[in-house]
Formats: sequence, structure tokens, C-alpha cells
Amino acid sequence: MQKFLNTNFIRNRLSLCLAIFIGWSGIAYAAGDTIIYSRPQDSEGLDSHKVTTTISFQVMQQIYSTLLTLDDKGKIYPGLAESYSVSEDGLTYRFKIRSGNVCHDGTKLDAAAVKWNFDRVSNPDTGSPFASSYGDIAETKVEGSDVVLQLNAPFSPLPSFLGGVLSIMMCPSSVNGEDFNPVGTGPWKFVSWDRNNKIVLERNEDYINYHPLVTNPGPPHMKNLIIKVIPEGIARMAALRTGEVDFAEPSIPDAAELAADPNFKVYTSPLSGQQGYLGSTYRIPPFDDVRARRAVGYAIDRNACANIAFEELSEATHCPIAPGLPGEDQALCSQWGTSYDPDKAKSLLAELGYNANNPLKINFEASQLQGWDECNTIIQQQLKESHIDAKLNIHQWAGWTEAMTAANSRTSGTPAIWSVGMSGTDGDYLVFLWGLPGAQGAGIDVPEFQQMLVDQRALTGDARIAKLHEVQKFLLEGGYEIPLFSPGWFWLSASSAKVNGFFQIQVAMPVFNDVTLGD
Repeated sequence: MQKFLNTNFIRNRLSLCLAIFIGWSGIAYAAGDTIIYSRPQDSEGLDSHKVTTTISFQVMQQIYSTLLTLDDKGKIYPGLAESYSVSEDGLTYRFKIRSGNVCHDGTKLDAAAVKWNFDRVSNPDTGSPFASSYGDIAETKVEGSDVVLQLNAPFSPLPSFLGGVLSIMMCPSSVNGEDFNPVGTGPWKFVSWDRNNKIVLERNEDYINYHPLVTNPGPPHMKNLIIKVIPEGIARMAALRTGEVDFAEPSIPDAAELAADPNFKVYTSPLSGQQGYLGSTYRIPPFDDVRARRAVGYAIDRNACANIAFEELSEATHCPIAPGLPGEDQALCSQWGTSYDPDKAKSLLAELGYNANNPLKINFEASQLQGWDECNTIIQQQLKESHIDAKLNIHQWAGWTEAMTAANSRTSGTPAIWSVGMSGTDGDYLVFLWGLPGAQGAGIDVPEFQQMLVDQRALTGDARIAKLHEVQKFLLEGGYEIPLFSPGWFWLSASSAKVNGFFQIQVAMPVFNDVTLGD
């Protein structure tokens, strides 16, 4: 009945919402040649060395290309570089750059241009948040068509990082003093940007595809791509249902409804690299005791969040490394971590003096996100059933960061847990989360664990996987991280059923190269 009421409510609002589109429905682009992708927010910027938001990279992914590429298993393939090699000591990377990398303005993205990207992103004056993701760079140089990257310390996650969107290569002509104009080698050329309204891209007629997941070998099938901002969810759904847009970012309830309608398609992010989890203030008693930390894990039913709060669009997970990334092994993680067992939670807490008459009182710090809101409420109730009285504090992101940084710096006071997520193309993001000082100051002050994080960066192949397993075993047995579900938050997309060839790659990046629009 609820879904029926929601559907009719939306339909009854269509006539009202259509008025919103009068100002832009007359865009001079042929409907059969243009993809219109709508979403609630605009990009932060298009300088890949400076911006961090997913909504920005969703656009930059179309304009720029990566040095390497990844398939759906994380295997590394060529990209702008036709090959690469690593020295035995792991300190020297050599990338052979293709001769045919043509920028949208006719300039070349050659070895010198790649060096320019490495140098600019690692320059402290640039202030790039991704500088450390390239490793500790000692020197870059050009030798013919090769770029040589010399590191001060081994950094085995580098190839995976260079295959993901966070390392996209800009053409140097994008930057002219203080002026910035996005120029790349990607499938779509930048045309214009009307802030908080739309970004217009056009097909790169010279594009050659090297990505293993894209079937189209040349330019995109469609001529134009418009990324349109429609803040209101009802308006986005109205635009999708009336055909004003081809794609819309739905809410979780809308996604569940559209998935049941044969006139529409819903796309999740199986290659998101997204991981939702809980952490705790392990320096503050009683969370300085592993029994208290693991009690939280035993009190929580991950499936309730995945199936109820996220409408079965997410799946419970047991590993600190997200599904599909190197080092993830659900069977092993299940052995090391906790599973839903309220009696076990109560037993551990009883050993510490907590019970129904004397519950453990904690703060539960969370950021406001769809799906997470209901999940956090579910977790709060489950904790209560296991004699943990959690005060749920909901913040905007900046407030959450401030609250958690302060809590993680203390060794006394009210203990806290928090819910948050992480995403990436390699499990090395555990260094960012739990190395020192760690995300929001949550780094773990255990020397042998910190050494594990360093050691995995110097290993490759099976040896590195084994070390990543060791890292995760420490986190899970110690109760420092309680994995919840993946994807951990959503960049859902929905389209009309006439759309074919659309999919999303790692870190929820939409790919339009193969898209066609049927009747």
C-alpha cells in the first residue's frame, strides 16, 4: 500500500514539477543525440589535483583519462600508458606513454605532460589531498617516451591508484596562470558550465578506448552529455518519469520503487569500493578493553541495516576492505570478527560490570546521510537490547569531523562509537584510516600494527594479500573496526528502460561511452 501511495503522490505532482523545467527544456540539442544526467548537487570544481568530492569526479571521469585502468576484479590494464614496470626494490616505476594521446585542444599528453601531473600533484603549493596516494616521490624524469617515478620508499598500491579516477591525468594546457579550463583526453570534451545548473560536454571524436570494461572502441555513441542539477528529489523523479532527463539520482525508497517498474532501470555500485563501518574511542574506558569493543560488534545485526535501511540495495560485509578489492576475504573475516549475538554482547559487558541495571552509556556520533539515518536508529535500538545506552548525535559532515577528532584525542570522559564509510580502489586506505594520526585522529597506537601497515606497501602479489589479511585480523580480533555493509552509501542512478549500455565503475563513476537511447 505504501508504494502505491508514493507512486500516485509522485504522479499527482508531475504537472507542478514540469514548470521547473520550462526554463531549460528548450536546450538546442537533439534528443536522440543527447544524454541528460540529473543529480541533486553541482560539482565542486574540475581541477583533479585539488577537488575531492565524488560529484566532481563523476564529471572529471568523462573529461580526463587515467594512466592505467582496472577491470571488475581490480586487475591492472594499460591506459594512457601502454605498459609499466617496477624495479625489484619497489622504488622505481617506469611508464611507457602512448604516442597517440591527443588532448581535446590538439596538444599532446606525452611523457612530459604526465611528469607535469606528477610534479603538480606532489607540490606542497598545490595543496592536493591526494599527494600521499602517489607514495613518497623523490624524483620524476622523462626518458624518451617513458616517465620514471623514483620513490623514497616502496609503495605497492601505486598501480591500483593510478588505475582509478582519483589519479586522472589532466592536459597541462588546462592551467594557465590563475585561469583553469579543463582539457583532457577523455571521451567527452568540456563545453560550458553554468554553475548550479548544468555542465555541457560533447563527444571527443578522436577518442580511442583502452578501458577493459568499455566495449565501444572509439568515441561515445551519443553526441552530447549534459549533467543537470535538480536539487529536489520529487522534481528529479518527475523529470525522469516524463522523459525530460534520461538519468536521475533517486532516493533509496525511489530506487526500490523504480526497480519494480519495467519502464525503468536502477543501477547500484558493485564496484564502488565503498565500505561502511563502526569505530570506537579506544583510548577511553571501557573501550580501551577489547571486550567492550567486541561487545558492540556482537550487539549489531548488519543485515537489518542492509535489508531494511538500505532496501536490500546493500549487503552486509565482514571485512575492513571493501568487496572486490585485493585482500578482501569474507570467510576469513567472519572467523576473526564478530557476528550478531546479543547474549555474547551481554556476557562480555557483564564481565566489565555492565548489565540491565547499569548499562554502558556512550555517545553515538553520526553524519546525516540517506539510509544511514535509519540504520543508525536500528543500531541504537540493538545496542540498547544488549545493555548499551547510546545517545545518538547527528551532525553535518563538518560537525561530525570536529566531534570525532575531539573525541579521539581524549583518554577520559564519555566513550563514543561512530558510523562512517570509506572508499577507494585498494585496501591501502586502511593506512589513511588507522595509521597515525589516522582519520579524525583514530590511528591505533600499537607499533606492531603500524609496522604491518608499512610492510604491506613494500609487498606484491600473494605476499601483500597475506599481509593485508594480517592487518584485517588485527582490526577485527581487536574490535577496532566493525564492518557493516557495502556499498556503504549511495550514488544510485536510475534511467528509463530505453537506455542501454550504462554502468558504473570503481568509486561509483558513471560511464556513458557505450550508452544508446532506444525508442
